[in-house]
Amino acid sequence: MSNILNVEIKAKCQNPSAIREILKANNADYKGIDSQTDTYFNCDNGRLKLREGNIENSLIFYKRQNKSGPKESDIALSKMKPENGIKDVLTKALGIFIKVKK
Repeated sequence: MSNILNVEIKAKCQNPSAIREILKANNADYKGIDSQTDTYFNCDNGRLKLREGNIENSLIFYKRQNKSGPKESDIALSKMKPENGIKDVLTKALGIFIKVKK
């Protein structure tokens, strides 16, 4: 399990080609395009989600303020293998709050 400090900023980009060039020039590590489903479980003291995708599969717990602008999150993350049964256990124990496909 990893403990991570994450700062999230969401922004609109008017010129994605220019951003791609900047990333290439700075040796960004291209992972590919991932189709993900985030399943959020009922959780009283933060957010608990299971991320399932082609590239990333993780169980993620985090706390973050609901505010506009940059958001700092304190994250605990555990990499998961797909189809390990954890979703069924969490669903029975906590119940699903919402699913987000992206």
